[in-house]
Amino acid sequence: MTKEEIYDLYVLQSKNVRQLKQVKNNLIKDINSEFKRKNNDYQIEIKTKLLALLYCTFSEAQFIQILHTPNGFSFTEIELIKKQRSIAISWKLMIDKAMTKVGDWENIPDLLNRRNKIHKIIKEYIEKPQELRNKIAHGQWVHALNSDNTKENENTTLRLKELNVIKLTIWSEVHQYLSYIIRDLVQSPQVGFHNFYWSNLVSLEEYIMKSKDWTIEKRKERILKKAYNNVYKK
Repeated sequence: MTKEEIYDLYVLQSKNVRQLKQVKNNLIKDINSEFKRKNNDYQIEIKTKLLALLYCTFSEAQFIQILHTPNGFSFTEIELIKKQRSIAISWKLMIDKAMTKVGDWENIPDLLNRRNKIHKIIKEYIEKPQELRNKIAHGQWVHALNSDNTKENENTTLRLKELNVIKLTIWSEVHQYLSYIIRDLVQSPQVGFHNFYWSNLVSLEEYIMKSKDWTIEKRKERILKKAYNNVYKK
């Protein structure tokens, strides 16, 4: 691919990402509206599983978008990053390749620390959700099976059961912060990454701290209270 072709693909993928963001936001609103109805747990569960699939679809779409950021990676680097055995490994390799444009991260403690923090976020908010996505995509909506499909993976079954719109909303927001950090790293390794890395990371860590006590019960209570107030005002 030429630089022009990489740019054209970036433009196309940016449109896909914008569309998926809109669909994701609409589905979250739809799930929120289900809380207003009684005995509607089944519909909430179905739409939550669909949201989990959509989140991972969005994540992959944004990965391709960032990978083709204009003036970022060469075609050879793009092909190498895409050919990894999992999307999580591809994300991590993309980080490592971009970090080399900043400096010798393996031998510079500050850069190594930054790289490791990003890898940790990728593991928690991309790799682990992707594991659940694979189970759902293979029809394991309620009971997860082991890799050989010979018995239940009880730990993953529990994670599937604990999926809810709160977790998926948090994943989406963290993913957005992560994309800001990575895009600065890819697009402007010598300027933008240094200028905005810490502010973006601090914002990300503040969001993670703020959202750690969010629960589905609090979300439902807030939605029902708002609905009641709206009816009362009328």
